[in-house]
This record gives sequence, C-alpha cells and structure tokens, in this order.
Amino acid sequence: QAAPFQEFLRVLTQTPNHAKNIKHLRDELPAEVKAEYLRNAEYLETADAHAVYPTSIYRQCDGFTLATKDASTIEAVMSTTLTTTIKIARKVLEPSNHLLYNIYKPLGRCVAVVDDKVDAIYGEELDAYFAGHGIEFKKIVSSGNEADKDIRDVERILVSLKKAGQGRHEPLLVVGGGVIADIAGFAAALYSRNTPYVMLCTSIVSGIDAGPSPRVCCNGFDYKNLYGAYHPPVLTITDRAFWASLHPGWLRHGVAEIIKMAVMKDLSLFELVEQWGPKCLETKFGTVGDSVNDQAFQDVCDLIVGKAMEGYVRSEYGNLWETHQCRPHAYGHTWSPGYELPSGMLHGQAVGTCMGFGAYLAMKSDFIPEIECQRILKVISDCELCLWHPIMEDGAAVWRSQVAMIEKRGGNLAAPIPRPLGESGYLNDLSEEMLLQRLQEYKSICLSYPRQGRGVEEHCTEVGLADPQSKKMAPPADRFVVTPTDLLITTLSKAKAQNDMATVGEVVRMLDGVDGMVVKYSAQPSEALRNISVQTAKSNPNWAEMEKKGTTSRLLEAEMISGQAEGQLLKLLVKFGAVKKVLDIGTFTGYSSLAMAEALPEDGRVVTLERQEEAAKMAAENWASSPHVGKIESRVGEAQALLQALASQGESFDLVFLGVDKPGYFALYQTLMETGLLRVGGLLAVDNTMYKGEELTGEQLSLNGEGARALNAGLLADDRVLQVMLPLRDGLTLAFRQH
Repeated sequence: QAAPFQEFLRVLTQTPNHAKNIKHLRDELPAEVKAEYLRNAEYLETADAHAVYPTSIYRQCDGFTLATKDASTIEAVMSTTLTTTIKIARKVLEPSNHLLYNIYKPLGRCVAVVDDKVDAIYGEELDAYFAGHGIEFKKIVSSGNEADKDIRDVERILVSLKKAGQGRHEPLLVVGGGVIADIAGFAAALYSRNTPYVMLCTSIVSGIDAGPSPRVCCNGFDYKNLYGAYHPPVLTITDRAFWASLHPGWLRHGVAEIIKMAVMKDLSLFELVEQWGPKCLETKFGTVGDSVNDQAFQDVCDLIVGKAMEGYVRSEYGNLWETHQCRPHAYGHTWSPGYELPSGMLHGQAVGTCMGFGAYLAMKSDFIPEIECQRILKVISDCELCLWHPIMEDGAAVWRSQVAMIEKRGGNLAAPIPRPLGESGYLNDLSEEMLLQRLQEYKSICLSYPRQGRGVEEHCTEVGLADPQSKKMAPPADRFVVTPTDLLITTLSKAKAQNDMATVGEVVRMLDGVDGMVVKYSAQPSEALRNISVQTAKSNPNWAEMEKKGTTSRLLEAEMISGQAEGQLLKLLVKFGAVKKVLDIGTFTGYSSLAMAEALPEDGRVVTLERQEEAAKMAAENWASSPHVGKIESRVGEAQALLQALASQGESFDLVFLGVDKPGYFALYQTLMETGLLRVGGLLAVDNTMYKGEELTGEQLSLNGEGARALNAGLLADDRVLQVMLPLRDGLTLAFRQH
C-alpha cells in the first residue's frame, strides 16, 4: 500500500510550485470526502495538534499540568520527543544518492551554511546536486577555523539566515567540520528559538563527534564552548569520501574522538585502533592510494567509524540535556578546555593530552592496571597525538581549568576516566596539591615516549589554520584610532604580530601615562587635599600594624583614597548640581568628604560614614585645619545601621558617594532607594565599579569583583535610575534617580 503513495509523492514533487499546491489538494476531493477530512482536522486540533499544524515534523512535545483549586500552586511536567537519524554513507553528492533529495525536494529549496574550505573544494558539486534535482539552493559560506568560533560569528550566520528567509519547518543544511557543526548548529538553535538542521559531515571530528552532537556552541573569554544550547541535528550524514581532501593534521586530530570512545565504551574498538590506527591515518581512512580498492580494509574503516559513532550516540543521546554528569564521551575534555585556546593546539591534540593524563589518574586510582595505562598512552602516541604540551607546566592554569569545569558540571568534577579499559569510571576528588603532583609525575612518563610526548603538527598554525588567539589579538583592519584605547590596542597588536618587544614596552609606558595625563589637565587640589594625599601615602605601615593589633577589622590600604581626578569630579558635580546635602559612605582618610565640602555653599552639609574608628580619627585630624571642617559631620559604625538611623530622622540627600566594601554595594544601594535617602532628582556616584578590571579577564571574580558586578547589574535592571560608567581610575558610575 505504501508504493502507490510514494509514487504519488514522486509525481507531486515534480510539479511546479508543489510546496504551495499540496495545501490545496483537499479542494480536489469529493464533497463528502472533503467534509470528513475537515472534521478529522478539526478533531486533531485538540487531540494531536502536531498532526495538523506542526512547526516542523522532527519535534513533538507534551505536558501534564496540575493545580490546586485556588490555582495558588501549579505543577507541570513537560516532555519533548526529538527524531534524529544518523547515516554512514558513500557518494552523498552523486545525483543518484537521494539522502538530501528526500529532505529538500518536498520543500522546494535548501538554505545551507557551508565551510569556506569545503566550498572551495566541493562547492561546485553541491551546486550541481541541487540544481540537477530542481531544488533552489541558497548558500551561506562561513569560516570553519577555531579562530572564528566566536559569538559574533554565530550572529553573522543568524543575520544571513534572516536575509535568506529561513523557515522553522525547513531543516537548515550544515556542511563542514567540527567548528561549522558547532556554530551553525548553535545558530539553528537560536533562530526562531528552534530551527531543525541536517549535518553533512566533511571531517572526522564532525563525522564522529561534533556532527551528531546535541551540544552546539561557541567559544568565549578564552574558554572552549562557553556559550551553547542542546540542539541535535535531525539527520547526520558521515561520508568518508570527504576525508580524502583533509590535511593529514586535521584528520589526525579527529582520531582523538575515536580513541576516547574506544577507551571509555568499547574494548573491541580500542583493539581495532591499536591494530589499524596508523594505517587509517596513512590512507586517510581508506580514501587515497591502493586502499580505495582494498575491500577488507574499507570494511575495517567503516567498522571503526560506525563503532565510534554508536558509542558516542549511546552515551550522548541518553543524557540529551546533560542532566547528569556521568558522561563517558567527556573523557579528554576535563582539563584541556582551559589551556587549548591559549596553547594554539588543535582540539584533538589538546584532547590527547587530557586523555593521557586521565589514563594516568585512572591507574593511580587503581581503576586500571599499569599495562592498560601504557596501552592507552601508546595508542595516543602511535596516532601521532600529543601526550604532553609545555603549557601544562603552568599548574595554576590547569587548576583554574579544573575549578571552571567543576562550576560547569554542577559542583562536581566527575572526570570520566577508564574503569577498566573499555568501560567508564569517574574521578570526583582531586585537590590542587595532588593535581600538581600528578602532573609532574605524568610529565616524566610522557618524556619517554616518541617526540618526548609531543604530537605531530599539534598546533593550528602547523596545519594551515589560524591561531585561535590571532583573531582576539589582531585589530580590525578598518579600526580607526579615536581613543587612547584604540591607539594602545592597535600598537600592541602590531607589536605582538612582529614580536617587537620594544614597542610593547612603549605601550606599557603610554598606558601608565593615562592617569597622569588626566591629573595634569584637571583642576589642582587645595593645600588641605594635597596634605591628605601625602599623609595617606605614608599610612600603609600604620594600617598593617592596626590590623595586626585588631584595632581595625580589616587591612586598609593607602590606595583606597579617591584621589585628585575623582575628587575634582566630585567637586564639579557638587558645584554644577547646586548640591547642598551630601552623603559620603566610606570616609577612609577624608579626601572625598573634604573635596565635596569645599564645593558646598556655606550652609551645605556632608554626612560621612566610616566603619573603622581609627580611619575616622585620621580623617578628622586631616580636616582640622580646613576652613570647611564645619560642613562635615562624621558618624562611625556599620553602614546599614547608620543609613537606617539617617532614614528614621527623615534625611535625604542630593548627592551620595558610595565607596566601601564591594560585597555590600547592592544591599546599600537598595537601602538608599527604598528609604529615600537618595532623593528623586539626586545623584549617586559609586567608586570602583570596574573593580581592578576583573570582569575583563574572564576569570573567576573575587568577592569584591562579584559585589561590583552585582551592583552594575542591579543598576541596569532598575528603571528608576539613569546611569553611566566612566573609566576613571577603577571605574566610577554615576546614577541619576529619575523617579
């Protein structure tokens, strides 16, 4: 019975405008048949909406909801069913192969994202395939380099999809290797919140791992795959024929994905790689030379690829949303994500170092015997992958990578390692001290292997690819120098490219001169303010002694002074805003309080709050000789308690300057707003909002850094204020309370 229907579909797809005409077929039905058809359609709108109005045919969802009678509590269980197929095929672009035809002919067109290097080799074949079948073909060519795996590259694809009019019911075709699989798949996940895609894999990385993977992603802040989504392709096609054109280094690094599945899931696959791995590399998996006609070896290649794919899919698809961290396929991906990009290594080479280290840790944990550890290291080395890289000498960086991975894995290390060879185990406890010790032990073992444990052509630049860091360091070609920052970036980037250390030193000198230039061309401070600066500069030994004796609750530092440029800005704000009442939260040695007092009219008033009594005493001594001392009222205690006391007295202020411990910033801001201490029409100035530039590094923030970021985020979300952050010293944010 299926044959007539298939013939009907074949004939239908050959007719002009078939994608539109199919919607009107019901109008050709006899009246009584059409009426029954419409009744069924109406019923299905409620019974199974997917049957009549599907967004796409590849995904269905359901839900079950319960609520209390008063609807004060509602509970729901939601489920999604995804349909995906994986095909290991040959000669996919020959007209007689209908894998792509069956997807796109019924739709009448195909929008594709194609790797630029793939397009250069196979672009004409792609064009001819779709043209020969009468399928409209729109092609978006994108770079497949690791250096171009940024969120901005994903955005470019999204813009191109919009221009192409991509529909949510049409699977996007993605053609390329691992990088294109990741960023185009991520774009598909974001586009209209869920657009299906077909993955035609042209590299071993995409063919074994990234292609069928539900994890689509891009890099960020020098960390691999920081941003992403869970969005598997509806069809993955792996065709080894594409591998014939791969650089040997690209093929080599892809073998790491096969080794990881062999070690963790399939001993028989491991034995195949032990026996055939080097020959697979030599013959590009049977796609070049006499191996093309060796049917027995062709079957071995298909078996290796198939077994690796099966192991990967069984591991990945059973935990699609990564709701737990028992993930065998993450072997080799625990420590390397933190050093892969800075090292410039190919992904598979970095994975090789991590797999080798994981195998050594498995041996030291008694998960595998020494002989199995040696077998794993030998296979990695025989496949010309890296066991050890000099970047691993930086134990602190490897530890930071582990800390970041624990954060990513929901608070657990859960490092997949063999237990025994061919099966999975997990290491969850590894202290920093033990990590550093094991790294050095592992290094000594690696040095005994060929090439002293190094890989062959292990870096991106050695196989004709851009250094992943190059895009970050290179200034845009059209960058116009407008600001000092522009000048510094362009100069430093050129110096790095030319390894010109003299110019690097000149950039350091220029950067060091920025604050000096600001001070030079700002109004000069009064004699009293200069005296505070001098006395504060001498105070560090005193603060250290006070902390030691317990007279202060924490170590204070001379650098905490607001300083000349910031002091003059505060004076200017007081003058310009005709301010009469100022609240200074964080007196320290009194510089900011006196600076603002000097700008106030005779009946103006500064209330300054300080937790440390010793600091408040020093500030009072510093003000004593100033004619403006009478405008300053000093209060000592915890800021929150002092603010509540001021609020209870009905106080409100025109200008508030906040410069205390950063973890308390946001709570103090909320108190200022909720109590009305910062009046409507008043101005809040907050010091240290860029806190030492920590957020710019992309590394884990300190408590102070977290506090500054929390306030910055809170200000952004609060429509009661209009704010701007100024890059003055450590960052100064001005927030105007508009209602």
